[in-house]
Parts: sequence; C-alpha cells; structure tokens
Amino acid sequence: MYQAASGATRNARISAEYAIATTLAESELDAFLISQPEPGDTARGRFGEYQWEGWVELIPERETTGIGWIRMAVSWPGEDEPRTVSLRTVSKLSGEIPDAP
Repeated sequence: MYQAASGATRNARISAEYAIATTLAESELDAFLISQPEPGDTARGRFGEYQWEGWVELIPERETTGIGWIRMAVSWPGEDEPRTVSLRTVSKLSGEIPDAP
C-alpha cells in the first residue's frame, strides 16, 4: 500500500513539473514571437530551477519566404534525471527575406 501511495505522489509531482515547464515554454514562446525575432536569434532565461532557451531558424524549404521555426526548450534537474519540454511553432520572420536564387 505504501509503495502505491508513494508512486502516486511521485507521479503527481512529476506531472506538476511538466505542467509548469509547459506553461513556461508557452509563455516564453509567445514573448519571443512578440519580439519579432530574426533567423539566428536566441533567448535564454531562468525561472527558479527551470531554464529556458529559444532560437529561430529558417525552414530550408521556405527560405525564400522568410518562414521559420521558432523553438523553445525548458529544462530542469528532475529528481532522478534531467527533464526537458520542447515546443516549436512556425512564423513569418521579421528579417529580410533572402533573394531567390
């Protein structure tokens, strides 16, 4: 009985950690998008034990359109091993669109 309760408590804690990390990733991804990033831009920060990093890269098949990936990863130590949540979205980037070949 003790093991079942202990396991349930551990699972609830891990689930809460992922919920916090996902909410942080969503929030920082939105903030990064509002800043109108350009290809190659990065952003980093920390919220308690959670570290986040965002970056922008052009989608190779869409380079001439200026459409790129905006990615956000949040990591934290976890109890037994490091954990990470990663989100990405597609957006029209603010930078100059490269000339078509």
